[in-house]
Amino acid sequence: MPAFSIPGLSSGQDTNQIVKKLVELESKPIRRLERQNGYNQAQVKAWNDLKTLTTDLQNKTREITSFTAPFATKAIVSDPEGVITGDAARSASSGKRKIEVKELATFHQISGDPIDSERKIPAGTFKILSGENEKEIEFPGGTIRDLYLSIRTGAAGIVQPTTVKVDQDKTVLTLAASQSGKDNQLKFDDPNGVLKAAALVGGMLPQDPPQVFPLPWEPGQTNAFQPEKYGMDATAKPVFIPANAEKKEPSKVKLSAKQAFQFHVDAKEGKKGARIEATLSEPLEEGETISLGVLYDQDEQDKILLETAYHKEGKVRITLKSSMEGKKIHKVIVVNQTGKEKEFSSFRFVLPAEFNGAKPAKTIVEAKDASFTVDGIEVTRPKNEGLTDVLDGVLLNLNKKSEGPVTVDIKVDSAKGIKMVKEFIEAYNNVLKYSKDATAVNKESGTSDAKLEDPDITRSFWEGKGKTGILAGENSVIRLIAGMKTITTSSFPALGNSEIRTLADVGISTGEVGSKWADIQEGYLALNEAKLSAKLAENPDAVRNLFAQDTNSDARMDTGVGIDLVEHLKPYTQYAGGLVTSKIKLLEEQVSDNNKKIKNFESHLLSYEKKLKEKFLYMEQGVGRNKAVGSYLSNNLRSQGGDDGK
Repeated sequence: MPAFSIPGLSSGQDTNQIVKKLVELESKPIRRLERQNGYNQAQVKAWNDLKTLTTDLQNKTREITSFTAPFATKAIVSDPEGVITGDAARSASSGKRKIEVKELATFHQISGDPIDSERKIPAGTFKILSGENEKEIEFPGGTIRDLYLSIRTGAAGIVQPTTVKVDQDKTVLTLAASQSGKDNQLKFDDPNGVLKAAALVGGMLPQDPPQVFPLPWEPGQTNAFQPEKYGMDATAKPVFIPANAEKKEPSKVKLSAKQAFQFHVDAKEGKKGARIEATLSEPLEEGETISLGVLYDQDEQDKILLETAYHKEGKVRITLKSSMEGKKIHKVIVVNQTGKEKEFSSFRFVLPAEFNGAKPAKTIVEAKDASFTVDGIEVTRPKNEGLTDVLDGVLLNLNKKSEGPVTVDIKVDSAKGIKMVKEFIEAYNNVLKYSKDATAVNKESGTSDAKLEDPDITRSFWEGKGKTGILAGENSVIRLIAGMKTITTSSFPALGNSEIRTLADVGISTGEVGSKWADIQEGYLALNEAKLSAKLAENPDAVRNLFAQDTNSDARMDTGVGIDLVEHLKPYTQYAGGLVTSKIKLLEEQVSDNNKKIKNFESHLLSYEKKLKEKFLYMEQGVGRNKAVGSYLSNNLRSQGGDDGK
């Protein structure tokens, strides 16, 4: 065990302090590396900030160059306000129109008579019809409340039921159509008297018989339908079975599995509600489907309507929608999608008479179409809102009846376009300002490398770095700003008869005429909003083309201020392989490498400090031994001198 010692006791020197100073001197490279890391981390932040600002500018520029950018939309303003509202597309013709709203479309609403809330309504099946929609409901029986729940679930989408308790014992059921308009009037098929028992309707009104037109299927008028799709031979024919008069059996046609054919018929005019139907010799099994369709003329071209057929009681049919109204049908299509041979007979075109159904007990609101005039022309529509087929490019909402013609002004609305331009200018100026500050040199006094007498990087060097821009001398930032200024002051080809070629032509410049050169030289963009608004009202497409235009009709923007600027910013914004990303990665690697050096040097300092302490301890011990020998000799010599004196 080493002897107890007090440092400096023998030599009279503060050896601990000496060791500390020597260790501090030895640790100078660590301080240098730490200062370098601090500077590198500040640069990483600066590059990240620049990337954020350039990305924001790139995004704002892309919004302007997008095909869907609302550079100049059209707005609808009515006088008086509130009667008519809406939106207008860019394609809408500007101008004033006179619209008079005479009648609003209404939702058909009916109610029943009050009945006992606990009265038992018998089970049965009934249908609710509205326009082209119908819902069949099987009611298991129950109270008026149970019927209300069955209708709410089974007829969702075409009717909205409610119940009202008129007193403690009586309840009234009301129904309102989900869609407005005369054609969406509610009708009821009540063969089992369920709705009549609920006091909602009376008895069924007399019904005219439908008109039935046979559609004979002749072998000579038959062809395969889309044989390549169904894997058929183009010359394939179905099997025809002649009629049997003795057995009173009609002629029949057999289709093998996965076969499709079309046959010619005398022209029939399509009508909403009309049916194409046929009889099957055997009902379809679960999962089996047959498709029926027609070929019809539209704009002197053949069009196809093909749907999965509704199957019931050995018959298959499709019902024509209103879109087929007036279309000339000249062929019928049959597709056997089952895996078995199917036998058909009695193809027919059925025109049902107007369905009357059961008369409602009470009508609260009649079903009406909206009635209005546009510049004196009478117009009707089944709804009040979202009318897109009245004026080209215009959506109209009729809010209330007018007391006379309402002036509807369709005009250019530049607000959204101006807002986008303002955001672009703000993002552009933010990049310029940040880059200027980040690359400024010797903002206060600065310290250049040439003034350093110490060949090592000293504290004064890093203090000098702090007095200048963190990215001073970075050519990549200088190129960024120079390119941005070049693009925003360049001239671009104008399309059509437009004279707009530069940003200054639309009120975006580095300064108005007469501005100070020092202000213009900074390069910050400023907006003359009145000039931009006027150009957007005059020719919005020309303003848009200044930022982005498709010169070769390939649906891709090729040139323009925005297109060139986005391309110029890519190296500064892209994540993989980008200029800024590479700079940041290099700096972070330097920081990581320096941290490893610091850790290794700290281990060296611990060893160095230990060796110094051992050496100074050895020195102190030597000094102590020498002092002890000196004292011993001095004492002996003194004692010998005293003996000689005696």
